[in-house]
Amino acid sequence: MKKGIVLLSFLLLCQSINAMGLFRSRRPEPEPPAQTPIPPAPPAQTPRPDPVPNPNPPRDFLEVADIVGTRVDSYFGSYGALSKMRVDTHDKFSDYCEEGLEGYDKFSQRLSFFVESQLEETRTQLSALAPYYGVPRNNEDFLLSGLAQRPLCHSTKSSLTRTLKKSGRVPSSSVIAKLNQFEERVNGLRERMIDGEDGARMELVKTWSKFFSCLAYTESLSTADSSSSNRVAAKYESSNYRKPAGVKFYEDPYQDEASKLNIGLFQFTPNGGGNINPCLKSWNENFPSCRVKTNSSKSELIEVFGSSLQTMNAFCGVNKVVQTFSIQINSSKSTAVHPSNSGSAKEDRCVSPWIYSGYAYNHFGPLMNSTGENLNKLISCVNSD
Repeated sequence: MKKGIVLLSFLLLCQSINAMGLFRSRRPEPEPPAQTPIPPAPPAQTPRPDPVPNPNPPRDFLEVADIVGTRVDSYFGSYGALSKMRVDTHDKFSDYCEEGLEGYDKFSQRLSFFVESQLEETRTQLSALAPYYGVPRNNEDFLLSGLAQRPLCHSTKSSLTRTLKKSGRVPSSSVIAKLNQFEERVNGLRERMIDGEDGARMELVKTWSKFFSCLAYTESLSTADSSSSNRVAAKYESSNYRKPAGVKFYEDPYQDEASKLNIGLFQFTPNGGGNINPCLKSWNENFPSCRVKTNSSKSELIEVFGSSLQTMNAFCGVNKVVQTFSIQINSSKSTAVHPSNSGSAKEDRCVSPWIYSGYAYNHFGPLMNSTGENLNKLISCVNSD
């Protein structure tokens, strides 16, 4: 009996020890099978839109672009920035919205196209600026603008003292004479175009194309691929974006974080709430299948304004001057109106490119002689042979 009790106790003890794992094998547990990592899905690419058929396509820009691009490139040396055939490294949808630009990938071609398309009867999107510039609160109430919608006002030392705000910005008499030369040429060609003279419209497109080509060089093209431009661009590059050749990146040390980055031909800041806002609205009106939201992220706007073919940058560069003219035509504020328009109805006003930003929403430093020298640099190029 005692033996049975002892045996039973021994069996119970072994069972308990085994449950505690004291007699288990030291062989390690098998490793779980290795998991093959699943690569992240590539970012979704916006498909190229179908180009918008243009019922009144620009017809002179191709001939103009090659002539102007070559001349302005030559004026600035060996950069060749305007005439170089650009290679699209990003396939950004905003570079493929206009049927008339398919296959024309030079900066000069994109610039001349938008000069011609915004020459006359251009509606701007500036009603949000009504509290600041005294313009209508409804875009439909604006008189139409355009590079040749109105004649250019004649500049004098007295008028420039008014329009440039500070007497220190007023250039010398020799520079004023150069401004007058440009004004007279534009006005003469405009009159001949209105009279229906053959070739006058093309010459006017050529003159304004040269203006914007020279402006692009003074803004960015001569330093687009410099070490400083590449260094700034590297801060904003991503898996989706690398700075294309010919596209300048610059950080303005005097601006806050939201405004300091400037990109491309005409140095726009990728902030949809900033001064690109009216241009984006005009773009969306012209290219509804290619809309760019005004609340797009900074990275998206960097890709749009820093694209390989610079389509949006070219469009907005021209549109900014058209906006400045629109403010001058439609404003009720005396500061926004050239002195020679005193007492004139809005329908009879002339306009001037040379005006302070706070008076007529001018984007470009050279047009207000911001350094005291950059207006002369610009107009000397514009008037060169």
